[in-house]
Amino acid sequence: MSKDLERGSVSAATKPVQQYGATDPVSETDEKLPLFLGRWDVQPNTFYKIFLAAYVGWFVLYRLADIAYILTIHCRFPAGLGHLYYPSEGERLASVSYTREGLICIMLHRTCIFIAVVTIFVSGGFAGFDAVLRRWLSNLSSWWESSFIRAFFGRCYDCCCTPIWRGCSACCSPVGRCLEPCMSWCSKLKDHIYGGRLSSEISSRFGFRLTCRELLFGSLYLTLFSVFFLMISAPFVYWSSMMDVRYGFSNPLTVSAASIRKKIFDGFVSELLFGWIRYFFILALLQYRRGWLIGYVAFMTLLIWVQFNIEVIAPHILDMNNAFPRDNFAVGRGFPWVRTDSEKNPWVSLNRLYFKDPTFGSEKEAHFSTRDKSKGQLTLTHDSTGTWTIAHADASQPVYAETISAVANHVLDGLRTKAWTVGDADTRIGVRSGSRLRDKLYGFARAHKIGIAEVYIVDGSHKDIRANAFVAGAGNNSVVGLFDTLFLGQRSSDSDDTDSMSMLKLAMDDSAIKRASEIVQDVDTEENDRDRRVPRNSAPTQAMSDNEIVAIMAHELGHARLKHLEQGMVLQAITQFFTWAAMGWMVLSPLAAAALSLHAPLLHVGACVWDHVVGPPLEGIMSLISDELTRHNEYEADAFAARTSKDYASALQSSLAKLTVNANQDPSVPLFYELLHHDHPAFVRRWAHIENVKQETYGQ
Repeated sequence: MSKDLERGSVSAATKPVQQYGATDPVSETDEKLPLFLGRWDVQPNTFYKIFLAAYVGWFVLYRLADIAYILTIHCRFPAGLGHLYYPSEGERLASVSYTREGLICIMLHRTCIFIAVVTIFVSGGFAGFDAVLRRWLSNLSSWWESSFIRAFFGRCYDCCCTPIWRGCSACCSPVGRCLEPCMSWCSKLKDHIYGGRLSSEISSRFGFRLTCRELLFGSLYLTLFSVFFLMISAPFVYWSSMMDVRYGFSNPLTVSAASIRKKIFDGFVSELLFGWIRYFFILALLQYRRGWLIGYVAFMTLLIWVQFNIEVIAPHILDMNNAFPRDNFAVGRGFPWVRTDSEKNPWVSLNRLYFKDPTFGSEKEAHFSTRDKSKGQLTLTHDSTGTWTIAHADASQPVYAETISAVANHVLDGLRTKAWTVGDADTRIGVRSGSRLRDKLYGFARAHKIGIAEVYIVDGSHKDIRANAFVAGAGNNSVVGLFDTLFLGQRSSDSDDTDSMSMLKLAMDDSAIKRASEIVQDVDTEENDRDRRVPRNSAPTQAMSDNEIVAIMAHELGHARLKHLEQGMVLQAITQFFTWAAMGWMVLSPLAAAALSLHAPLLHVGACVWDHVVGPPLEGIMSLISDELTRHNEYEADAFAARTSKDYASALQSSLAKLTVNANQDPSVPLFYELLHHDHPAFVRRWAHIENVKQETYGQ
């Protein structure tokens, strides 16, 4: 082999053979390959071994970490805290079981992918499948040329369309003579397309070597590989999703076995129908010598634009439409599922957030409604007789629950403490002061000179109960999302108002909140007999107090105040540059092509090997760097929130503990596993860090 393999042909002893879909071998006069990765004095076989060793080493390291974690998991809080956040030993053991099963699912999933990739790579399957697919398409093309179907449609065209065309031509002959130059140009363009070249002039000017037909072939190749790996992943995706349903973290009214299967099937169909379009444009870009650089610049430009315009696009891409209310809002707690007469939605949950409805203007009545995507939109009404009622938004549906007391003087107390007419559980409607909490949130931001465009309540409970909060956007226009799951769940010590005046304000406050979220009703495709069964209730969660909500937001605003989002963009710009550059070199390198037993670089084969063999280890290394920065930023944001107030510091600790229990997370994830897998520190380390900040700031 020639040591100048990157400069010349693959082998001095072998004549370069132009393969279907291959770029031309790099000549002596060609410009250098992307970055500094060309012209290595290395043999293709050595390069092949480097590919394989990096992939195998990356896999073994992560799987050893998985096994070590599975054998040592215990999900215990620090000494002295366990009794506060685990109601029972059974709940801790359930957390252990959930975490272990999730780890086993991930490990088996990655192992199956690993076996498939190594088998294909070692057997030369990436190049072999290219040859098989080309041969199959060639046979299909030959069959079509001689097929009676093609002949039948040709005769139909001659019989039906040709006379019409001739008639139109005769009528429009003057126009036709004027358009003759254009028609001649179109004819030449058609010859270019069917002859294999869309435009040789454009190709030579911009360096595009491949034809549209070759790009379509490469797109089909990548699509079929993508579908193959989706098939391998499907059982594990189903397992993981059903595990969330079994443990009560997914909302069983919107997430079911049928909906999960449908989502997986839709993923297959979407990839088959539209995946090739994505791959077509990627290959069209990468065939250009500096195509990787164009892709990188476009990606980073879009990312920066999104971050600095998040206020405008948040409602569209982050589903943030419900601004934090300025009125009181109600929270349903402890209600069991209720039965409906609907065949599509046989069950609804009353444990929702109810917001003031400005369209209901009676002075003696109060009207609230849900604004989420859960099945069955509900109303909470206080009428002139003093009765609070929960009913379906559709008047034809029955009343689901109401207070026993109908005496106006006592109904406010009955709303909070007395039983409703559904079930024997501790059911009630709690009240949260939107104006008070909103003033705290914005007051905190103003005191620390942090610009906030808006704070939203985001609907997460219709699918999952574990989401909590996030901040997005750079500059002074950040948006904060507080998920409704922070307010739902078991009553916190100071989450709900308890005085009668607050209850009266809930009933009589006539200030308006704009409706801003659309209603989406998903249809469950399970069999009817399964639909009629009582679904499993969500795992019990703990709601956040006002101080805990403010502490969580203080943490999120700390990211904005300390410019963590901007730091993340800079780091992402650096890591993405190396990733795109390495991918651009991989798909055009004759050395990489020779390592894959190819005579010349094939874009689609190089891109496929990058996706499944070369890319994962490199991206894993980049993730180690970015995750370390993210964990560092989490500690800094925790310290920022803790230094604002001793009460908020303690509230942040308790809120983190609640979130850990609510999500069945392991509070004591081993450090080695955290370094490899997590971009957030484990609870025990965050708690200890906040405790140290408290001691440094406020003393013993």
